[in-house]
Amino acid sequence: MPVSDDFNLSNIIRFKPFFFFFGDAPVRTVLYKGKPVLLEFFQDGSYLGMKIDGDVDSEGVEILKERVSYCLGINEEFSDFYTIVRDDKVLNSHYDSIYGNRLLSAFSDFEAAICIICSQNVSFRQYKAMVGKIVDAYGGGVTFPEPSRILAHPEKLSGCGVGYRDKFIVDMCKYFRFRDKIDLMRMSEVLGFGPYSMDIFRLFQLREYEYFYVDRLIKKIFRDDYGVELLNDFEVRSFAKKRFGKFAGLSEVYLQKFLCDNR
Repeated sequence: MPVSDDFNLSNIIRFKPFFFFFGDAPVRTVLYKGKPVLLEFFQDGSYLGMKIDGDVDSEGVEILKERVSYCLGINEEFSDFYTIVRDDKVLNSHYDSIYGNRLLSAFSDFEAAICIICSQNVSFRQYKAMVGKIVDAYGGGVTFPEPSRILAHPEKLSGCGVGYRDKFIVDMCKYFRFRDKIDLMRMSEVLGFGPYSMDIFRLFQLREYEYFYVDRLIKKIFRDDYGVELLNDFEVRSFAKKRFGKFAGLSEVYLQKFLCDNR
């Protein structure tokens, strides 16, 4: 698959952005027609190779390539974003790490929704641990489970470290159980998936980079690294929009990643 000149798989794996890859290697097992398929990735210049190990026909190969291209953003254009990064005193100090990196989407919308629930009020490491335990408990340590698997044994969630989120996960499973396409309005009515979670879903899964979520961490970054004391969520959003424009959400992801996760 051809990739943009700035696409750098090594950078992506090194800094472990949210979703898609579970471990430290460019491999991922996904479900195709209910069966596990192992995908292994390698980059050779402007080409991203994908080795498929599983029972997949020619139509399936094209479906998987299309989905992977979307999840990894292999041909997205970021020249305007890089200009913002260079002009920003904080982001620019991490320019080499940001260039060629990508925000990664989950392989499925259901997976994204469950991961977002798991990421609420915890650190990046705690989130990853929760997701790993869910994959172990319901997907044999290999694949992210389908809604029906979790609903068949919701009691297993107690051993996955999800805490109070168990009822949110079950409710989301019920929402997705018989759906092929999402309805954002109805999805926002799922227990535990309010405006904050929806902003994250639209940013990471729908790749709408202007969507910005307000949390304590971004308030701390704006205060400590930008020297601005913002009194409420409206001021936080206004500052982000003025400074980062249509890439406010994407800028937030990298600020939190490089100022907090990697310290």
